Amino acid sequence: MESSDFLQDQLARASEELSRLKKELLDTRRFLHCILENSDDMVFATDVDGILVSFSKGGEKTLGYTMEQMAGRHVKDLVDDPLEFEKLAAISRKEGSAAHLEFPFQHKAGHPIYFDLSLISLTDADGQFAGTVGICRDITLWKKFQEDLIRVDRLAEIGRTASGIVHEINNPIAVIGEISGWIEVVVGDAKGMGQEDREELEPAVQNIIKQVKRCRHITHQLLSYVRDSEPTHSSLDAHELLKQAVSFLNPELKFKDIEVVLNFMKGPLLLHSDKQMLEQVFVNLISNAIYAVKEKGGTGGQIVLKTSRDESMLEIRISDNGTGISEENQNQMHDLFFTTKPSGKGTGLGLPICQNIIKKLGGGFSFETEIGEGTTFIVKLPAS
Repeated sequence: MESSDFLQDQLARASEELSRLKKELLDTRRFLHCILENSDDMVFATDVDGILVSFSKGGEKTLGYTMEQMAGRHVKDLVDDPLEFEKLAAISRKEGSAAHLEFPFQHKAGHPIYFDLSLISLTDADGQFAGTVGICRDITLWKKFQEDLIRVDRLAEIGRTASGIVHEINNPIAVIGEISGWIEVVVGDAKGMGQEDREELEPAVQNIIKQVKRCRHITHQLLSYVRDSEPTHSSLDAHELLKQAVSFLNPELKFKDIEVVLNFMKGPLLLHSDKQMLEQVFVNLISNAIYAVKEKGGTGGQIVLKTSRDESMLEIRISDNGTGISEENQNQMHDLFFTTKPSGKGTGLGLPICQNIIKKLGGGFSFETEIGEGTTFIVKLPAS
């Protein structure tokens, strides 16, 4: 009898212990499920054959698939390079874990997503391989940032090189200017030269001198534009600055059927701001307008620069009758390095930088566009 009571007591204790362990297991599973549901990282688990048995919410969000879509599929269906993934999985099975930085997976839409990938092999009670767990941290933005830094450095180097080239060009220009001046004097004082020869040579020399002065003006403009300087505020006339920006872009306008219309309000448009920063904005916007008109093709291309002001703000509208901006591109046009121009034609820096400059100067930056009709960029700045 005592033996029976003892066994019943032991059985009751074992039952209580089993219930406690079940509760702990259930709590642990809920806790792990909560982590997987709320983690931004992609976490997946596979069986021994590499078939997905678990796929976290972070994975669904990052790759665009749902767990229902991925259940029963091989994990290799997700990666950009299945052979490389197999090599990594083999290392994981052999050594217990493996890691790979910048491993590309394929988003549902088809573009690559880069992960800091870690694979961990699971074993059962007998030490046999039971499956794999993958933990993936999305580093796509970080990778893009690194690539963007390389591009910025390249562009900065081009700017420094251009500045050096301009200085080199100035030296022969100065020599040509001196020689042309000397030739002008010689032609004027030459004795025995026929009137016909003199009338032919004098305009030719004058034209040389004129073109030398033009080259000097262009190189000085370029140096002024690319030269680094601290932001400085001074009183300036926006009308004159807009005219200078158009003059700077005259080489692009010269051989294109594009008319630049200056629709300025009467009198000067005075403000207290940074001349170099505003010049950069105007050059960028007018350059974009030229490209849009050129892309549309045909005749009758037109860019209109219109100014107005009220008591507190002045407004500058730069309008073109070019291609316009598609709705899809409108959502990305302020992203760094986004450009619709072909390679070598655009950097994707212009509009984000313009927006940032105008914001720093206390103004506003917006646009209006219609596909096939054109675009207007609107710059608002505090009036002087």
